[in-house]
Amino acid sequence: MGWAFLTRAGSEPDLIDELGREGSPRRVAEGVVLALSRPRKSDGHHGELTFARQAMRVGGRAGIEAEPLAKLLADRLGERDDPEPFQLQIVVPDSKDPKDPRRKIHSRLGELLPLALDAVLSPAQRALRQSGTEAQRILQVWILSEAEVLYGLTPTKAALSPHPGGKLRLKRPDDALSRSGLKLDEAIAWIGLGPDRGDLVVDLGAAPGGWSQVALGRGAAVVAVDPAVVKLEGSKNRFTHIQESAFTFAPPEAMDWLLCDMAWRPLEVAQLLAKWARRGWARQLIANFKLPMKQKAKILREILGILRDAGWEGLRSRQLYHDRDEITIFGWLNGGIVARGWQPAFELRAHRNQTPEGEKPRRTARNARAQAGKQGRPPRSAEDRAEGRRGPRARTQGPRGRGGGRPGPRRPGGGRPGPRRPGGGRPGARRGGPR
Repeated sequence: MGWAFLTRAGSEPDLIDELGREGSPRRVAEGVVLALSRPRKSDGHHGELTFARQAMRVGGRAGIEAEPLAKLLADRLGERDDPEPFQLQIVVPDSKDPKDPRRKIHSRLGELLPLALDAVLSPAQRALRQSGTEAQRILQVWILSEAEVLYGLTPTKAALSPHPGGKLRLKRPDDALSRSGLKLDEAIAWIGLGPDRGDLVVDLGAAPGGWSQVALGRGAAVVAVDPAVVKLEGSKNRFTHIQESAFTFAPPEAMDWLLCDMAWRPLEVAQLLAKWARRGWARQLIANFKLPMKQKAKILREILGILRDAGWEGLRSRQLYHDRDEITIFGWLNGGIVARGWQPAFELRAHRNQTPEGEKPRRTARNARAQAGKQGRPPRSAEDRAEGRRGPRARTQGPRGRGGGRPGPRRPGGGRPGPRRPGGGRPGARRGGPR
């Protein structure tokens, strides 16, 4: 029957888009997508899916009665001659309905099914059942409705997560500045590494300080960048807050980690992180992107393309449990850029003529043109400067005084030649007609 995937409620179209047409994916219940096949990487292994929380090799569908379902699960376990440790997971798919009736089924089935399964398994099989997440296989039961479940046996390596439903539920510490720290904690658990003792970390868009707090707690030194105030008590030797926009900040040296959780337009944030890669300013990246309500998969492909072209490699993306309408991306910097080393920031043209307080501005051609325009005349030529002349008056207001005005014949009394309408003025000079 192929593969089944759990996703965040409302993200089914994005997961279907990500799976592609080849596997004929379709929504079978809220939070559940079924496909005939699963995308593979170039090395033949199953690829990660951003909008899928868990994967299951489907064994079949069944009713919700515990005893018949237990016999079907036992048959799945007995198909292999070399039994391996397994864990049983009974899952309610994600739902936007707080009164989802499938939750009541989960409570009842969660009590009866383990007992019914132990009754039909052999003693050797019962000994292989584990309660933790270290088992080599996952026996999964997903509740599709009040009358039907989807079941299957999946190797842990082929599943997307060892946790039930792909949800790593973390408890927010009492001293946490915000819930955003849970997103970084879950991302580190998913990746398998993160900022550590002795690492130099920059946190872009740091306010209110949840990600900086997590990095400090792991022993890293943190530079928090945000115009807003970040109230974080930490060692002065390991924490610095720079009240500046993340889009203008440039680090004085290369960072070990670049963290970013900015509530800003995702493609503009991607361009910012691309600049950090091109300049060799950070070696590893964990970033959270806020996606629009529609076309999340399309925007994600654009983000990954921008980051990949700039030099971020090994990119992985996932919509984690503690993410909302967001995705988390991890990657590391291209080795050639790392070897080249840190590069200075480009000097913006608008900032080149800014001078420190107390110093005279530099005299440049651009400054001269701007200053002359304010005074109503064009800049002096080289001959004018050599002779000490001020240069011609600006011609925006017509002939004025001696030595000015436009060249060419003049009529007696001034003005340009040409016909005049009765009552004065040139044709077309006024829309209101003659006075």
